[in-house]
Order: sequence, then structure tokens, then C-alpha cells
Amino acid sequence: MSQTIRALVVAAAFALCQAALANAQDVQGIFEPTADEFRNSCASCHGEDGKGFGFLTRLFQGMDAGNLTQISKNNGGVFPLEAVFQTIDGSNEVAAHGPREMPVWGERYMGRCRDECDPDERRREVRRKILELVYYIQSIQER
Repeated sequence: MSQTIRALVVAAAFALCQAALANAQDVQGIFEPTADEFRNSCASCHGEDGKGFGFLTRLFQGMDAGNLTQISKNNGGVFPLEAVFQTIDGSNEVAAHGPREMPVWGERYMGRCRDECDPDERRREVRRKILELVYYIQSIQER
């Protein structure tokens, strides 16, 4: 490979890396992983720390809420972002999250915007809220 072609390949690779980093920073700024929505939607079962000991587990004997801080560890060190998203939005069935015909969290988030937003805006709002929650859960993973 000539030096000119090699220089062009390196320059193109550098430009792609810069674009990817800029996009990652934009996404991270949009989906701030805060505990607020986790506390509102998940902590009653999964606990404030995500380890599965929320107050509802005392009321429903035998309920295993699951330790959300171990998702990556239990998945070979990789956080399954799409699977977690689908669990929250109702695509993946989890009996404790309610019936699949009416996903608990996706339906709940849509309800907040139902009267004020057009259908596309509602879908974006639901996706944004779920992604915020997913990124927060990703941020509490124990190594």
C-alpha cells in the first residue's frame, strides 16, 4: 500500500472515530443516567441500590425481584442494552412487570404525554424515558 493511500486510510479512520465520539457524547447528554426515574419506577421492587430488596418484596413473599447490578456479570461482562430495553418496554415477558398486551412502563410513559403530544412525539418520549432508565441501570453494574 502506498504512503498516500495509507495516509488517507488513517485520516478516514481518525474522522470516523471523531464522529463516533461526538455522537456518543451527544447521546450521553440526552440520556442522563439519573436515579430519579429508577426510584419512581423500579426501586419499590428492586431496591434503591438495584440489588432486589425493595419494600414490595417484603409484602409479596417469595418474589425475587432480581439484582439489577449483576446484569453485565451474568451476561459475560456485556450489558445487554437491547434486552434490558425490551424488558422495560414490555417486549420481553417478565411476569412481575404485568401482561404483555399492555406493557407496564411503556404504557405508563405514554400516558404522561397522551393528550399533549402527537403519536410520533409520544413514541419518542416513551423511548427517551426508557433509554434514560436503561442507561441508569447500565451505570449501576458491578464489575
